[in-house]
Amino acid sequence: MKKLLPLLLLVMLTVSCRETWTEGTKNSFYDACTEEANHWSGTPERAKTYCDCVLGKMMAKYPHEIDALEHIDSLAKDPDLIGCKDEIMKTAK
Repeated sequence: MKKLLPLLLLVMLTVSCRETWTEGTKNSFYDACTEEANHWSGTPERAKTYCDCVLGKMMAKYPHEIDALEHIDSLAKDPDLIGCKDEIMKTAK
């Protein structure tokens, strides 16, 4: 039993780390998002605000990055994510 506990803990840590959003994934999303948002948002600050909003809502809806990837098509039509852009555009006026 003493040997099983450390192995079980190691497996749990490995699985839990793999199923969350890694810093690399968050950074990759954020880089791509801000690059695209800079084209339509008008300012880098609004692009950052938009990407913070989208990433936060995606992570809340899909706590595991693999789930977000599996639902990538529906994310483009997600009303919560569209709301992030709407809010940014309101502040641009």
